[in-house]
Parts: sequence; C-alpha cells; structure tokens
Amino acid sequence: MTYSLQQREVFHLVFLRHLVRRLKVGSYALKGGTNLRFFFRSIRYSEDMDIDVAGIAVHSLRDAVMSILSAPSLLAALRPHRVEKIIPPSMASAKQTETVQRFKVHLINQAGENLFTKVEFSRRGLKAGAVSGGAVSEAIDGHVLSEYRLPPLIVSHYPIDLAVLQKISAVTGRAVPQARDIFDLFLLSTQMDAFTAQKIRKKIADSEIKKSRDIILSVSFEQYRDTVCAYLDPKDAELYQHPERWEEIQLAVLTMMGAEDL
Repeated sequence: MTYSLQQREVFHLVFLRHLVRRLKVGSYALKGGTNLRFFFRSIRYSEDMDIDVAGIAVHSLRDAVMSILSAPSLLAALRPHRVEKIIPPSMASAKQTETVQRFKVHLINQAGENLFTKVEFSRRGLKAGAVSGGAVSEAIDGHVLSEYRLPPLIVSHYPIDLAVLQKISAVTGRAVPQARDIFDLFLLSTQMDAFTAQKIRKKIADSEIKKSRDIILSVSFEQYRDTVCAYLDPKDAELYQHPERWEEIQLAVLTMMGAEDL
C-alpha cells in the first residue's frame, strides 16, 4: 500500500516541476494534503493534489496540463519509480469550468496496478502575495525530495496560518465530515508556535469553533482508522491506529482552536 502511495506522490512532485515552469509566480498556490506533506512534514500521504489558480484562461491551463501529461520527459522521470504508463484524462468528460478544472489520471506501475490520482485546480479565490498574508514561494522539504532522489524544487503554496484556516473551513463546510481534515489540523498544530496559534485563533469566529467542535467529536474512530491510518507508512500506522490515539488527536485539535474555552 505504501509504495503505491509513494508512486502517486512522486508523480505529484514531477508534475509540479513541469507545471511551475509554465505558470507565473503569484498565479497559483498548492494547498490541501500535498501542501502539508511537502512543506509541513505531514506523515499522511495524499492520493490527489489541489491547487488554487488565477489569471490563466481555462483553455490555456487545460492545454498546459495535457501537454505535461503527454510529455515523454514526465514518464521518463517516473520510470525509475516503477511507473510504466500514464493514462491522461478524457477531455470529453473531465470537469472544465471557470471555477474548477479536474484532471483524473491513471498511473500503471510495473506490478500492473492501476493507480488513480486527481489534480484539481480551483478559481474560488487565490490568496497571493506574502505581503498580503497569502501564498509564499518556498523550497519543498528536502526530506520529501530525498526519498525519491529528486533535485530541489521551489513551489508557491499556502503558509501554515492559511493552511489551518482552510482546514477548519473544510471541517465545517463538507457535507460529510472527513477524519483526514481533523488529523491534518493535529499535524499542523505541532508545526506552529504560540504566536501563530494566537494569530489564527483571532481569525476564527466563536460560532465556527463551536460548529467545528461538534463535528470533530462526531467523527468515529472507525472512519479515522479506515480513511487516515490506511494512508500512513505502516510504522506510523502502528502508532496511530488505536482508539485512544484518536481521542488524543481530537482533544489536541480542540485545544489548538480554543474550543474548550467556549
């Protein structure tokens, strides 16, 4: 299981290297689980990759992505990692709107497995510019790149305060609560200092914290085990796949948000 997750991850990294060469700085920002994995040492692998974009036409982005997916250099970079074929999405059925562009990709590895992954671009509001408290351009964590023997890569992404606020919005905004959002908040809580935590807390309305508290406590251990622990390295999964650990994670997130004070 872990190796298939790594094959998806190295695809994301190699794809990003091609993509950033085509996009202007300030026109995109990596977000979600891959942002946490590449910049904040998350131990949870992500099947998909999510990116905010602005200032690029739908057809231009579509053509750029499809060109990257069909480029021989992309597959050549993945072959050392036992990826034998890339099946790009069919544009006849792919979602391509002014709001969301979704590219569903299948990776065929040497074992014959068909690994699904998705790259999704959103135009729902890119927060750009470090001065304005938006996206920043930084080098991906060397620990991640060294796993695949990849050279340094600078990518625009959301810093920790925005990553936390986005995750809290995900907790309260999804039709079906996801344990991974809570786990991601737990991981982010270990990566920030007291000043950052206080800064974030001031940006969250009490009503949102109360709503988050109820949702966080409603997510079962079974959902957490099946949807989070399955995406951890086996050694990490062994440490985290226990009911008492899930309770500790829930409590840590509530404490970070100041939910216990309301």
